[in-house]
Amino acid sequence: MPHYPPRPPPGMRRMIWNQRIWLESTFATSMMQPWEKALIVTVLTFVTLLIWFSIYTYLPSHIEYLAKRWSYYVYGDETVEVSAPIKAWIRVQVGRLVGGIKDNVVGKTKLEL
Repeated sequence: MPHYPPRPPPGMRRMIWNQRIWLESTFATSMMQPWEKALIVTVLTFVTLLIWFSIYTYLPSHIEYLAKRWSYYVYGDETVEVSAPIKAWIRVQVGRLVGGIKDNVVGKTKLEL
């Protein structure tokens, strides 16, 4: 009796099977019982969800705190709007990109007008 189930025919099932076999052989879960595999996957999923939740909840306030500290050290005042120059630069870049796309779609450049 083979250790692994036979390979499925080519297609989506084969890709999923290949990934499963790769994961089981890389992390040595092939020698575990199914309940042990389920326990490991559950714990890893729970830890990953906790990390993503903490990033989602804590990171924006921490970035705001870092921006205030940066503005204090650079400008000497925490109330300076740090994101205004960044937003203006992004607005200019998006405008240039959209303008370039419009010119290419129409087929005329500003020099031809």
